[in-house]
Amino acid sequence: MDASMIFGLGAVMIAVGLIFLWMLFKDNDTKRPRDIVEWVGTVLSTLLIISAVALMALAKSSEKVVVNGGQVATEDAFQDAIIEVPASNFSFKTVNQDITQNLDDFKGKVVILNFWATWCGPCLKEIPDLNQLQKEFGDQGLVVLSVSDEERSLLLSFENQLELNTESVYVPLNIDLPMPFTGAFSIRPASFIIDRMGIVRRYLLGARNYDFFKKAIEPLMEG
Repeated sequence: MDASMIFGLGAVMIAVGLIFLWMLFKDNDTKRPRDIVEWVGTVLSTLLIISAVALMALAKSSEKVVVNGGQVATEDAFQDAIIEVPASNFSFKTVNQDITQNLDDFKGKVVILNFWATWCGPCLKEIPDLNQLQKEFGDQGLVVLSVSDEERSLLLSFENQLELNTESVYVPLNIDLPMPFTGAFSIRPASFIIDRMGIVRRYLLGARNYDFFKKAIEPLMEG
């Protein structure tokens, strides 16, 4: 259950608790429990409200970044690093045809290497923008590689709901990626922008939009 559903459930629980309290005391001028039934109802309603608040607080804390937990990058954890290191090669399989490819196969192109997951809300928000980038700049040598560590069957099912026009690929769960991609699946979305010579030029932690990516790749497209 994602955080938005938990918050919704918590709100319903609070509303139910308040309604029960109102029903118990609407005809009670003292506004205090008068018998065992009202005492039990008051205690249960209060516990329901407290449980809802605790559940919502837990959901809120779970949104924070945990480096080794496969978590979603929240805004306070965003990073934008300008780097120049070689993009170490690694293998992956295409989601649609299950064909093995290598990152080195894309040398000569500008690559946005985007690590994502179907459970990652900000990742899904990026997809239309990444699709647009691939469509607009593909003929000029841009390749958007959308890399997940989820099962191929799940990714195929997902694409029936939200189409990826990028190069959608997958790797085994818990794969040991080479530097500088080590840990890229720990917090998502994470993107690496690679130039035509196979050099990683930029590391981005957290979701970005079309305009941001466009501005980042345009100098590399001219090379």
